[in-house]
Amino acid sequence: MNMIDTILPKIRDDISYKILNQKPREIILFDPKGYTNVELQLPIEIVPVLQLLNGNLGLQQLENILQSQFGKDYDVEPLYNLFKYLDHLGFMDTLRFRTLKEELNSYLESLVRPPICAGGTYSSNPIELAAQLNNLMSKYDSNKVKKGAKAIIVPHIDFRIGDDALASYAAPYHSIKESDADLFVIFGTAHHGNSDDFMFSAKDFQTPLGDVKTDRKLLDEIKTSADFEITIDEMAHKDEHSIELQTVLLKHFFKERDFRILPILSGSFYNYIIDKSNPSENLRYMKIIKAIKQSISKLNRNPIFIASGDLAHIGRKFGDNFDAEPELNRLRDEDQQLIKALEKNKPEKFFEEISRMDDKNKICGLSPFYSLLKIIEPKKAIFYKYGQWNEIEQASAVSFTGISFY
Repeated sequence: MNMIDTILPKIRDDISYKILNQKPREIILFDPKGYTNVELQLPIEIVPVLQLLNGNLGLQQLENILQSQFGKDYDVEPLYNLFKYLDHLGFMDTLRFRTLKEELNSYLESLVRPPICAGGTYSSNPIELAAQLNNLMSKYDSNKVKKGAKAIIVPHIDFRIGDDALASYAAPYHSIKESDADLFVIFGTAHHGNSDDFMFSAKDFQTPLGDVKTDRKLLDEIKTSADFEITIDEMAHKDEHSIELQTVLLKHFFKERDFRILPILSGSFYNYIIDKSNPSENLRYMKIIKAIKQSISKLNRNPIFIASGDLAHIGRKFGDNFDAEPELNRLRDEDQQLIKALEKNKPEKFFEEISRMDDKNKICGLSPFYSLLKIIEPKKAIFYKYGQWNEIEQASAVSFTGISFY
């Protein structure tokens, strides 16, 4: 959108807003169609201005209207900048939006999900990527790892973030490297959508090392086994890295094997924390856990379960009003309590510890870790690694762990 054009483009007819009951009063502008997953919080006074954008209003007309209401000194420049930003996000009915819509429809119709982290978090060059992942796996001595794990907890933090992070990936993956599994069930944190407690994808996952196939037959069986419609949410998966990073590792680690994945994003547990309830008390939640287990058994799959999530996210970058570094020792102690609950295979204790503190440390692995323990009910766990990434320039930190279950 060129803001020097005479006629201002219109706001899309299908854009919605909800009013926040707070002072000063504000609105959340959002796209219910999901073409853009960004929600904007704006002053409520912007609503009548946006309603003026009907596609027929000239720029000079808008200036005249606003200056007649608020005076000749009214500065309209911030509004023009806002309109440009809205257009960039896809809120305006312009060529930009129509291009986004075409790209999204193409994605939804495709059977393959393209990678979003290739060329950034990890190399898009297959040879360079293999070297990068070999280096990752070298960060923990495989001889010190008990083989034969049936499930693992690993981070989904950037592959370029320090040796502690790489070791937290490596140790659990060493524990499954001798497995003859033909299915990897991956529970990943949902950062970009929360339409349900479990959000499945039917797409294969493209990686620089080749496509990772999704077990659509198993997905169909789960649909049949559940006595309600499960949630297939391809939009939630589109820009999500938590499962993608595991598919890259699996394709590298088991490159000679014909395996399948079941990609599941675990929705936020915030509603359970607010309601002081427990996911295991939710009948639908437990029925999906049961349907997954029954369907795997019925189709005689040999699974490994993976929970992809980090622990805490604290500091300025994550909305806290304090720097992370002075809190790192406190955070380590609190994280250790959570790790002990995971080690002892006590998902309820793990959830209750986080709920008791109102998730003040923002544990993004809460729902995938909990779901993993509920579905596998392990007999033994081995904790291998804990680490913190102290992002000093952002006054923020992320913590993570690597655990295997037997």
